[in-house]
Amino acid sequence: MDFIYLDLIFLTLWISFLIYKRYWKPIVWGILGWLVYLLTDFYIWYIVMGSRTYDGPINSTLFFLWFCLSPGFAQFSYVALMLEKRKWRDIWLWTLMFYVGWTFVSVGSQLIPWDDRVIEVARNMNEARQRLTFGLMTLGNLIIAFILYYFKKIRLQDILYLFIVGTLVEFCLEFTLTVSGIRLEQESWSFQLMAINTLIEFNMGIVLMYIILAFVFNIRNKPIFKETLGWRDFRKIRTDFNLASEIIRNNKDLDKLYEAGKIRYLRESIEADINYLKNRDLEKSSTN
Repeated sequence: MDFIYLDLIFLTLWISFLIYKRYWKPIVWGILGWLVYLLTDFYIWYIVMGSRTYDGPINSTLFFLWFCLSPGFAQFSYVALMLEKRKWRDIWLWTLMFYVGWTFVSVGSQLIPWDDRVIEVARNMNEARQRLTFGLMTLGNLIIAFILYYFKKIRLQDILYLFIVGTLVEFCLEFTLTVSGIRLEQESWSFQLMAINTLIEFNMGIVLMYIILAFVFNIRNKPIFKETLGWRDFRKIRTDFNLASEIIRNNKDLDKLYEAGKIRYLRESIEADINYLKNRDLEKSSTN
């Protein structure tokens, strides 16, 4: 039970930082992720199929509200942050916060004698061939990614980045469950299982998430698949790549944006990023 308490503390801090930074898209994605987990894990697997089992001291509905919130909100909001790719500093800081937070939960639950009541929850992956289904979905995402690449809607480095993010976010969860002893208590841990889960569990939907992010959140902007930040550009960006590129693309007035309080960065920093991106685009057009 103390794992739940510590995890709720981490989630509260995580959501508070997102709100403080006004990262609304990751928050929306976190809520969507929570709903997706409730639909699949609680309703389909637990209620309909019975492949998910639960035995514990608290009401099952209350338990699954947290059980689906933890990976659902945290993982989806983290991935949304990574897909926005503001700059290296943001990527490293949020990744560090994500890993340190869940590591604190896992280690703290072992060291702090808060509430040692045991909850047993498991899932039968052989039910309806779930493992095979997950593997095929991951393969399908990879195929979709290369179709987008063929039509020049995405770059190879973007495909690599997507699957690195999908692997990192799932490894953090698997690492947390292992360190906390949850996997060991279930007697289901093995290096092979951890590797399979890490490579498959989130990557089976990572490309679809990218497509939805591109269409739903950028439906009014052209092109639908906006240019993303290249590796060589990361060290050059001082503020927010998405913000600077949007200002250029829509020819927005900086004075009005600052008056409306929509920009928190120093003016000289955002102007430097805008000039860098403009010069980069000029170089690209001159070489084509």
